[in-house]
Amino acid sequence: MVASLVQPMSVTQANVDECVAALIANFPIEDIWLLEPARAKECHLDKPVNLIAIVIEGSEPHVISTDIEELMRKRPDWSQIDVFVFPLSAITRIPRPLLVKMALSAGTNIFSK
Repeated sequence: MVASLVQPMSVTQANVDECVAALIANFPIEDIWLLEPARAKECHLDKPVNLIAIVIEGSEPHVISTDIEELMRKRPDWSQIDVFVFPLSAITRIPRPLLVKMALSAGTNIFSK
C-alpha cells in the first residue's frame, strides 16, 4: 500500500505516486520511506523529495540504484525526486547507514510489502 504525502509545489503528489509505482513495478522493493530534507538536515539532501528504497536480500543495491537513475532520467517531471537504495539488512545492521537511520526515525513509510 502506498501512503499519500504532501510535497513542495515543484513536485506534485501525482509525480511521487507515479515514481513510487514505477519503482515497485520494476524493482525488488520491500519498503520505501520518504525523508524530507528539513527532517534530516545532517544528511544534506539536495532534493525536496527523497525516497529511501529497501530492496530484498540477495539483490544488488548498487546495480538497482544505477537502473533507477536511468529510469529517473527518462522522466524530467521526476527531477526533484532522489532515490537511495539499501539492502534489507541495512535496517537491522548496527550501526545503520545515516540515511536509513534518519528514514526510520524521522521519515514516513509510504510503501511496505
